[in-house]
This record gives sequence, C-alpha cells and structure tokens, in this order.
Amino acid sequence: MEYWEHESALRGGVSSDKQQPLERQFELFSRASAVLRARDLGSIICDIKFSELENLEAFWGDYLSGALLEALKGVFITDSLRRAAGREGVRLLISVDQDDYEEGRRLLLDAQEQQAGCWAAVRS
Repeated sequence: MEYWEHESALRGGVSSDKQQPLERQFELFSRASAVLRARDLGSIICDIKFSELENLEAFWGDYLSGALLEALKGVFITDSLRRAAGREGVRLLISVDQDDYEEGRRLLLDAQEQQAGCWAAVRS
C-alpha cells in the first residue's frame, strides 16, 4: 500500500496524552510505527523462469494488458483478507521489470538460435 492510503488510519489511531513535547513526539512516532506495521501485509517476490519464448511473451502480454493482475487478485485477495482490512480495503500491485523481461527474451532467442543451429548440423 502507498503511504497516503495510511493517512486515515494514522489520523484516527495515533494520539498522545504526554505533555512534554519530546515525550509526545516519541509516543506519537511509536504509535504510528505500530499502526503501520500492523497494516503492512508485506510483499511477495517471485522469480519466474521461462523455458519457452511463447510463454514469456504471453506472460508479458498479460502483464501489460492487466490480465495478470486480475488473475492474481483471485489468488491473493481472499475474503478473510478483505475482512481483516476492513473499510481500508486491499490493493494488489504487480510489478514486472521490463529490463528483466528483455533480458529473458534475449536469452530465449539465443537458445532458440543455438537449438536451430544444432538441428541444422544434425541434418547435414
């Protein structure tokens, strides 16, 4: 979740009754940190390796079109997660690095060319 989405929880859930300014700041910081930690559902990092160029291209196309996001929402955003999030809601963000895609594409193209070269040598 982005920081600005936490604003309402911080405004409603963080207060201090300390009179000394420094004590008040430390208490507010501590309570705000606790609120943010409680709301942090974390990140999932997947390292996906493709052995076929067609599969990589399909994956990239689904990512660009938003179909990947929609498919993964059904997997990760469960009813229990929605209940736990309450009125704040849950948002799923998918990020695929374009440089990684391009490098994977280059490697798969190189592998296809090598395989084609091997087949040509076998046929000779």
